[in-house]
Amino acid sequence: MAHNDLTQSTIPLSTLPPAGPRTASVVHDGSAFEVSAALRHLGFDVTEGPGLSFSARYEEPRQLAILATKAGAPRPERLKDWVRELCARGTTVLAVGASIAPVAELFGSRLSDGPAPASARLADVTTEHAGLFVGSPLAFRLSLSNAPTVPCGELNSEFATTARTRRGEMIGASHVFRPIHLLHRSVVESDELRPLVLANLMRMVRDRGGRAF
Repeated sequence: MAHNDLTQSTIPLSTLPPAGPRTASVVHDGSAFEVSAALRHLGFDVTEGPGLSFSARYEEPRQLAILATKAGAPRPERLKDWVRELCARGTTVLAVGASIAPVAELFGSRLSDGPAPASARLADVTTEHAGLFVGSPLAFRLSLSNAPTVPCGELNSEFATTARTRRGEMIGASHVFRPIHLLHRSVVESDELRPLVLANLMRMVRDRGGRAF
């Protein structure tokens, strides 16, 4: 489990006002069960699965789609096709872990294929108090898993970075006018950060059509 040195409390999901019927798809490799459980607690009708297929359950219009997958699952081109469909419907998309690269590339970023770190490490993180990180400390330490990182400089101008490490690695970013968000998987694995990020995501879905800005 990721450990974080947070200097202020996060925003509990229970503070969110009730809303009407909500639907979400969560595609993950076993690392997002807590996310699915939190969404169900908030009243979402959650479709959950290990990968993208041509099943009808993935083709239904959804308010929210969370993609938290490992490398090679699903195929990048299939993921890009599905994200195009979601964007055409105005669905909010959160890409986590290995899903970041295909989604960022769909909107014009060119990411290099760097090796994953050999082991987890503690990283100093700074935030912009925007997007998924509204209400977070300005700086904190985050235990990064051995998942690949994305240099902030490789994201094109359609994405605004909202949290980064001191080394310039992206922890969180949001599209400047679409409801598309990118998140390092260590944030989802963190018991301290996950509630705050989901609370901010829910507010954006409710109040701004999923957009951060």
